[in-house]
Amino acid sequence: MLGNTIALLCAVTWSCAVILLKFSGARIEPLALNLVKSLVGLPLLILTTYVFEDGLQFPVAKDTVLLLTSGAIGIGIADGIVLRAMRFLGASHIAILECLFSPFVILLSVLWFDERPTAVMLLGGLFILASLLFLTPDAEEENSSRKIVTRKELTKGTILMAGGMLTMACGIVMVKPLFHAIPLVSLVSIRMIGGTVAAAVLFFLSKEPISNITNVFKTPHKLQLFAACFFSSYMSIILWIAGYKYLQATVAALLNQTSTVFTVLLAVIFLKEKLTRGKILATLSAIVGVILLTF
Repeated sequence: MLGNTIALLCAVTWSCAVILLKFSGARIEPLALNLVKSLVGLPLLILTTYVFEDGLQFPVAKDTVLLLTSGAIGIGIADGIVLRAMRFLGASHIAILECLFSPFVILLSVLWFDERPTAVMLLGGLFILASLLFLTPDAEEENSSRKIVTRKELTKGTILMAGGMLTMACGIVMVKPLFHAIPLVSLVSIRMIGGTVAAAVLFFLSKEPISNITNVFKTPHKLQLFAACFFSSYMSIILWIAGYKYLQATVAALLNQTSTVFTVLLAVIFLKEKLTRGKILATLSAIVGVILLTF
């Protein structure tokens, strides 16, 4: 019961983070937001290692470099791409496209570790890809206060989101062999160090003005924004780890993926997004695909 509750809380927490990022981060540049998000989560994760693991535990130098590289790719770069995609998509579109993560992990595992997917797993991947066919632009509405997602924005956002999910999957798959050899909170914290450094490097290489960072603190929605950073860079990660500790991996993965449903529903309630037939079919197709992949 405890494990189920934790995994569902993880899904709800991540869904809240997506809604809050869409609500408060629309006018903040993605690279600046990515850096701030990492800077919020990193110290909290390191402090958590002292609570549960007697401090941050680094593995041998070779594995440490691999974890830092994984974080740079899977957090620093991938999250930047995803945050950019969020500028063009509705929260419900984002939630559905996040389901691409699972088939990308399986595809990379096949290429990297020569794993063999079953027919059921391949079918699950097809269901997830089929969900993309149901995604359509938002209908224009007179006197609508919500942002309308056009065909051009949907296409651009989908490509960026798919690229972000692929990059994120790459960052995870490359350290799969280390997941049982290193304490999990330390592993996540070391990856976050790599991600924070990469986010900082990307921000300064982009030659964006420092004011983009200070603008984060000037937004009228500071509380919502920092809640989003806290939920996405710390709380959901801790709950994700705890879920896998107290549940079988398959069950934890399924319950975590209910974030797709929660995000779609929260987007309708708080962001006033339309719950279209296409979104319902896309959500159902993606969830069925994840279930098949998981089992």
